[in-house]
Amino acid sequence: MELILQVIFSSVFSGLLLSLAIPNEIYLFGCPVFTLFAFIPLYLILNRIKDFKTAFLAFFIQTLTTHLISSFWLAYFKDFAIFTLGASALGTACIGGAFGLYAFLPYFSTSSQNKLNENTLVQPLMQSPAFRVLYFTVIYTLYEWAKSSGFLGYPWGTVSSAMYHWPVLMQTASITGTYGITFVIVLFNALAAEFIMLYYENSSLQKTKLNHTVQTAKFFLIVLISMMLYGIIQYDKTYKPVKKLNIITVQQNSDPWKQETDDQAILTSQRLTKQKIEELHLQNRTADLVVWSEGCLLRAFPGATRYYDWFPEEKPLTQFIRETNVPFIFGGSVVREKQYSYGKSEKDHLQFFNSSILYDSTGNYRGYYAKNHLVPFAEALPFMEVPPVRAFMEKIVGISAGWTPGDQYVFFDVPCRITSDFKLPAVKNIDLNKTHIQQVIDDSQPYTVRIATPICFDDAFTDIMRPLFLNGCELFVNITDDSWSKTKSSEIQHFVIASYRAIEYRTTLVRSANAGYSVVVEPSGKVIADLPLFEEAALSAEIPVFEHKITTYARFGNWLPYLCFIIFVICSVYARLTFCFWDYIPSERKIKKSKKSDKKRKKNSKSKK
Repeated sequence: MELILQVIFSSVFSGLLLSLAIPNEIYLFGCPVFTLFAFIPLYLILNRIKDFKTAFLAFFIQTLTTHLISSFWLAYFKDFAIFTLGASALGTACIGGAFGLYAFLPYFSTSSQNKLNENTLVQPLMQSPAFRVLYFTVIYTLYEWAKSSGFLGYPWGTVSSAMYHWPVLMQTASITGTYGITFVIVLFNALAAEFIMLYYENSSLQKTKLNHTVQTAKFFLIVLISMMLYGIIQYDKTYKPVKKLNIITVQQNSDPWKQETDDQAILTSQRLTKQKIEELHLQNRTADLVVWSEGCLLRAFPGATRYYDWFPEEKPLTQFIRETNVPFIFGGSVVREKQYSYGKSEKDHLQFFNSSILYDSTGNYRGYYAKNHLVPFAEALPFMEVPPVRAFMEKIVGISAGWTPGDQYVFFDVPCRITSDFKLPAVKNIDLNKTHIQQVIDDSQPYTVRIATPICFDDAFTDIMRPLFLNGCELFVNITDDSWSKTKSSEIQHFVIASYRAIEYRTTLVRSANAGYSVVVEPSGKVIADLPLFEEAALSAEIPVFEHKITTYARFGNWLPYLCFIIFVICSVYARLTFCFWDYIPSERKIKKSKKSDKKRKKNSKSKK
């Protein structure tokens, strides 16, 4: 019982420290110092655990605590509040607990309860502090990768999201992605924990263990120094833009979920846009593009094009765009008929997309990009296309059809310089049969800027952003609505996660958020311009567009987690082959069965008497 209480305390303490490091309501942009010892309690208690169940519990509690504290704002998610927070917390904790089972492997190998083959070589390896340190680091890196990938991916609450105040370390993301930062920080924690244990340990193997730990520390120092030198060079590097685009981003500070109509949001956005255009005219400058946030238009396109010719009554949207003579990108919904549909109701024949919509300077609707990565169980439900599942969700749960994920990579080619050939923006659907090199060569134009518009959480997922970049994106423009979260920490967490995309691909990132954090980020991660949170405001900035160069991370993707996975598989297979499971487990079962049978015999004898 005492050990269980120690496990609970250590795991909660570890999760609390990591949560304080991540942007929160106390430290708005996070406090990375806490990451330097956040995993030490977890590592120390792992050394005292004696079975897999307790190891599962330790990691389950640590990851659960981190999620609940750092992502508490999920409880404000409209009608799905408690379900979204609870389901995501439980899912994250289960993934963490599963990796806790594997993290216990080195300690299981040295346990007195474990029986090994006489000729096995695994025991000396597993007993090595160097192996334990590296293995723990690999396991936690894999955990973050697993929980951040796929349909159920949730890349919040990660170690890398705490690094905003250490931008030099963030630069490594262009080589390793965010997982390289996680790897180094966790490695430092594991090393520190090993030195703590050696300090209090009194055994004949202490000197040998110390030598192994020191060698690992040398490896860590080499990696850290390399990261620091690379980071200093990249952070101070001057990037020369090849194009420039004058962009106005609007932050109307309204929650579209609480609005019956979008008239007020449109009028507010128009007022703020007009003010910025007039300011630019006084400076003898013109706007090349205006960006409004996600969800500012409530009516579905393309049917709503005629509606916005007339509404809002004070100033119809299309008329306003014609008067400004500037292309517009704003968030709205798009409806499309399914190619194959077998349902009876109208909804069964339609698909609804959360989209970024392009209007040209003449007020004409040109096209859209549909959000690819929908928030699971909030924007999209699995198996909703199956009639029985759909009927159950509509009648019992009360949830109708959700959004449909986008099925195309779409770019907006916006003129940065008006010529006879390039007057209006164009919409480009990417041919995925071409290589990214062919795509860039065929489509590069000196008078246009190729813009990708990831929507909301799209910018948190590399599996969305990487193909967009590889297929010729020159500028990321993220539109998002985070107003529902009602918290500053949520806004900043999203910004920090998104800022890594600028570093990974050395590409400028523009964020137009409903309530914040609206910001322009350079390829080094530096903020060029920003707006205050939860205020009506607009931002005009000359956006630098840099030469499209393929970074190491862009070329190879998440190679570090894959490498960690290979190491993990090798260790697991090696341990599995050397452990006498075929002898150990059955014999243990036999002992347990014999004990149970003895008890039954005693009970039966007593009852007969």
